[in-house]
Amino acid sequence: MAKNPFEDMDPDLKAMGGSLRPSAGPMRWGRILTGILIVGTATFAFAYHLPLQQAHQKLTNSFAALQSQAESGSRALKDAQAQAKEAAESKQELQSKLDELKQTDKAHAEQNRSVASALESKLAKPLAKNQAAVGSADAQAVAALSLGYVLNPGKLDVSAPGKDALCSVAGASSKKAIRVLAVADKKSIPPGLAGKLKTPLDYSSAVAALVAQALIDKCSVEPSAVSATGFAAEPSASSKIEGKKLAGARVELWLETSK
Repeated sequence: MAKNPFEDMDPDLKAMGGSLRPSAGPMRWGRILTGILIVGTATFAFAYHLPLQQAHQKLTNSFAALQSQAESGSRALKDAQAQAKEAAESKQELQSKLDELKQTDKAHAEQNRSVASALESKLAKPLAKNQAAVGSADAQAVAALSLGYVLNPGKLDVSAPGKDALCSVAGASSKKAIRVLAVADKKSIPPGLAGKLKTPLDYSSAVAALVAQALIDKCSVEPSAVSATGFAAEPSASSKIEGKKLAGARVELWLETSK
C-alpha cells in the first residue's frame, strides 16, 4: 500500500491548512437570523402597522365628519341668532306701534270725554226735558235729539230750539266731521207729509238731509264735514252707544274723532 504523502507533513503546516478551510456554522446562523428578522418585520407590518393605519384612517374620517357637523351646527346657530335678532326687532317694532296706538286711543278717549262733557253742558235744556241724550261709541261722541224737539210740529222744518241745539253740537265738535243719522217709523210721519214721504225711509232720509243742511247753513259747518243717512228702523250702531240713549224718532249726530 502506498503511503499517504500528508501523513509525514509537518504539524505546523497541518494546522495552517485547517485554518484556511471555511467554517459553515456561523454563516448558516447569520442567514437564519436574517430570515427571522425579515419575517418578524413583515409580521409586525401586517399585524400592527396596517391595523394602526386603518384605525388612523377611520379616525381621520370621523374627525372630518364631526368637523362637517360642527360647521353645519355653527351655520345653523348663526341663522338662528339672525332670526332671533330679526324677531326681537319685529317684536320691538310691534310693541312701539302698539304703544303708539294705546297713546292714540287714550288721547281719543280723553278728547271724547271732553266733547261729551261739552255736549252735556250745551244741551242742558233738552236733556232736562228728556228730549236729548249724550253718549259715546267707537271713540266718537254721540248726541241724540228727538224729532219733536228738532222739527216744527207737522212740518219738515227745523225749529228754533232745534236750531240752537244743532249749533250747540256743532260748536262742541271743534270742527270735527259730523255724521247725521235720522231714525223714523211709520207713526212718526206727519199726516201733511204722508202723501209725499210715504215710507219711513223716505221721511228719515228727508229729515237727515234737512238737519245736515241746517248745520251747514245755520251753524257754519263745512259741507265736506257733514254726511246724512236715513234709517227706517233702529240702526245697529245705536246698540253700541255707551251712556244715555234716546229711543223713538230722533236724529243722532256722531262727532267723528280725527286719527
